[in-house]
Amino acid sequence: MEVTNTSGFSQEVEMPKNNMTLAIIATVLGLCSFYCTGLILGIIAIVMSSQVKSKFENGDVEGALKSAKTSKLLSLIAIGLFVLGIAVSAYSIMTYGLDNIIEEYKEILEQAQAGN
Repeated sequence: MEVTNTSGFSQEVEMPKNNMTLAIIATVLGLCSFYCTGLILGIIAIVMSSQVKSKFENGDVEGALKSAKTSKLLSLIAIGLFVLGIAVSAYSIMTYGLDNIIEEYKEILEQAQAGN
């Protein structure tokens, strides 16, 4: 796309990368994470990345760049939350012990079944 800058010269501008793959990966990991923490961010990242092409084709190069950057940032935050959740889970298992966690889970299930 050819864009005219403030000094009157026109230049060829490439469409920014929409980061759709990264947004989809972030959404899937967000769905698989503890409490689905990154799911909403991943969905918003997909929406933002889908706006890049239409904004660019309508001549809104700055808007396309902002959508691409926002999509990438939200995707990285969602992936970071997934990694943080894995790290917290691993730390809990290492410090508290998997056997203790399983025993407490069994007790909770037994209490829930006794209440029904």
